[in-house]
Amino acid sequence: MSGKQARRLFLLCWWAYFSTYLGRLNYSAALTEIIVSEGFDKGQAGIIGTGFFFAYGAGQFVNGFLGDRISVKKMVFSGLFFSGLCNLLMAAGNGIGFMTAVWCVNGLVQSMIWSPMLRLVSENCQDENRQKVCAALNSSVPAGTMAAYGITAVMLMYAGWRQVFLMAGVYLLSVSFVWLCGMRGVEKEPLRPAEKRFREQKTKGRKEPDTVKLFACLLVVLFMQGALKDGVTVWVPVYIRETYGVSAVLAIAGTIIIPLCNLSGVFFASKAGSGKGMDEVKASGVFFVVCTAALAVLWGISGTGMAVSFGMLALSTTTMMAVNTLLIVTLPSWFGAVGRTSSVSGLLNSAVYAGGALSTYGIGWLAETAGWKSTILVWACMAAASVVLCGAAAGKWRACRQNLLETKEELKVDGNV
Repeated sequence: MSGKQARRLFLLCWWAYFSTYLGRLNYSAALTEIIVSEGFDKGQAGIIGTGFFFAYGAGQFVNGFLGDRISVKKMVFSGLFFSGLCNLLMAAGNGIGFMTAVWCVNGLVQSMIWSPMLRLVSENCQDENRQKVCAALNSSVPAGTMAAYGITAVMLMYAGWRQVFLMAGVYLLSVSFVWLCGMRGVEKEPLRPAEKRFREQKTKGRKEPDTVKLFACLLVVLFMQGALKDGVTVWVPVYIRETYGVSAVLAIAGTIIIPLCNLSGVFFASKAGSGKGMDEVKASGVFFVVCTAALAVLWGISGTGMAVSFGMLALSTTTMMAVNTLLIVTLPSWFGAVGRTSSVSGLLNSAVYAGGALSTYGIGWLAETAGWKSTILVWACMAAASVVLCGAAAGKWRACRQNLLETKEELKVDGNV
């Protein structure tokens, strides 16, 4: 693939994934308004968001494996198109049951996008740029988050929360057809998948690294990360509104600061993961240390300083954005040598969204019953536990990465692996 085609592919993928956040986080961004206008309590409202995250996580597990085997173009189109339809149904929906069902379907169809897309970008990048390009693709996450909260805040000033979903539905339907047209002549399917080559040429006699224990540690770490990024982000506007007494629109607008800061998490991740003596797992442990400290400060000053609270929330979620980039994007890209980029990304991402699912409901329930101070303390303890788990996984990942490097050399495949 020429440099021009590669740039076109990257921009198309970045825009498509950025767009999914307008039809995903619009519920989180409009949550305070939905609670007020529909009369839901925090636990009921959390069920809808929890349904999305559970469905998305389960879908990631399945679609990650499918993404290494079937057309990426068709999977991404289907995800965008049906997500658009789900948003239109939300605009017309009433009641917890109906809205939860629709938002669960939205989670399932949106899970068809990320892991296959990561495989597509990974397989069409030059080897020396693969990790950097894949990390850059993840910048669409905070950019999409910022856009979702910003657009929602503006629309709620002039219209109701239903118009937020109506706009997102029409937009995603349009993007799905732009994707289909843009992918003409771009998608490249390897003639002989890397996984098949790996099985044919696999070297005998080398001790395989203990990937079972490695992935067990990483899945728990990413469960925590999902809770501390996605779950916390969902409830930030509600926390700010209830703790500092500001309006729903102001709380949502102020929350835009957080994803704006999160953009730097992608940059920090790309630098930390390639630093001397560092790798994806070690760097993640360092970011969890910073997150623990930020949440401890937030616990101490909560209710006394809105600006500092925003700052600590921004810092903690930025570190979680860095961990997400390291473990969901750059780490799976190493498995391109054996044709499993999408599978590994889907497996790990399923843990992230399981954490986001449980925390979306759990944070609402805990804040309702024990208050925000106790909730923040639980967040800090989760971050501290993740530091220990990253330490346990570091040696196992070092052995696994070395094995993948050796495999890539033995296969002697050109720059597509």
